[in-house]
Amino acid sequence: MGKARTDKLGQMNVLKSRMQLLCHTIDSLDETSDIEDLERLAVSLDQLKAKVLRYAKDMKEHEESESGS
Repeated sequence: MGKARTDKLGQMNVLKSRMQLLCHTIDSLDETSDIEDLERLAVSLDQLKAKVLRYAKDMKEHEESESGS
């Protein structure tokens, strides 16, 4: 697995890239899509949500540590 992003710009770039990939995946869905395609999409959405929540937690902790210094 890759190294975790800790810088804010890097995290935002990761989120943008993931969102673009999801948009591309959604655009590719059509009448030939099957249940597995939808299940993969749901997994990708869950992974993106987890990453957003993780980055939000990281940012909050960073802000709290800066204000406490």
